[in-house]
Amino acid sequence: MLLDRRALLLAGLALPTLARAQTTWKPERPVRLILPFTPGTSMDPVARLAQESLKDTLGQSVVVENIAGAATVIAGAETLKAPPDGHTMLMIANSFAANITLRTRTADWQRAFAPIVQATVVPHVLVAAPSLKTDWAGFMKRLRESGGSMTYGSPGIGTSPHLGAEHFLRLAGGKAVHAPYNGTAQLFVDLYAGRIDFALSNLPDVVQPIEEGKLIALAVTADQRVRELPKVPTFAELGLPDLLSDSWFGIMIRRDTPAPAREALERAWLTALSRPDVRERLQALSFTVLARPGAEFEKVIDRYVATYATIIKENGITVQQ
Repeated sequence: MLLDRRALLLAGLALPTLARAQTTWKPERPVRLILPFTPGTSMDPVARLAQESLKDTLGQSVVVENIAGAATVIAGAETLKAPPDGHTMLMIANSFAANITLRTRTADWQRAFAPIVQATVVPHVLVAAPSLKTDWAGFMKRLRESGGSMTYGSPGIGTSPHLGAEHFLRLAGGKAVHAPYNGTAQLFVDLYAGRIDFALSNLPDVVQPIEEGKLIALAVTADQRVRELPKVPTFAELGLPDLLSDSWFGIMIRRDTPAPAREALERAWLTALSRPDVRERLQALSFTVLARPGAEFEKVIDRYVATYATIIKENGITVQQ
């Protein structure tokens, strides 16, 4: 009996040490961070500004790999092919949530991937063609009385500005014709000229045109007014607090990766995003640093997946598979 008690005591004393050992994970080789877009896109600085801090925390280099194509599907598939050992991460955007409904190849990715951290977000600005010569009240009146004759542009079918615009129309009780573009270059040319009426666009893309009078800024999707456009109200101020329209970036990993590795990567990212130099440089690029842990990020993804699914199905939105 004494021996049994002593064994139990020793086992109890060993548990905290064992728990610490199980949660202490370090990569054994450089860690891959796969980006699903070409080099030079807005996702790049988020990854590269965090690299040094991630290396300091993890004790291994983090290698950024740009694997573009098939609307982020190729990069996701490459991540899923890698062993679930914590050495391969995937950076995602809103398209991850949209693709759950839009694409058959990615329908189960919400179960296949686990969130590590939601890193940043860029708000969208509702901008109108200068030829409309309108304010918010005038724009909303025109939208609701136009019978669906107004036209809005987006950088492509299924992008966050496209789905955000459809969500806006749903909440606002208006209709408009969608004009999809291949990117934003020609979209802005046509918006300046009044060939389309409005768009939801990333904040950094529209600040200068707004200041130059080429666009009318009507509302911003941020939680509070942004320093770049302090006179532009938020959608919440204007009575549409539930609008989901922005461009966020986050980190994912295979869901079957062991918990100690996932937790270590989450800590490393939260540490990187808390560094003043990293935050300042990202904020200078108009990013809002979120640094949301994986559990919170999962709730965000769930909300976007559900909202996007409703919008996609209601509007019959399809993409080439």
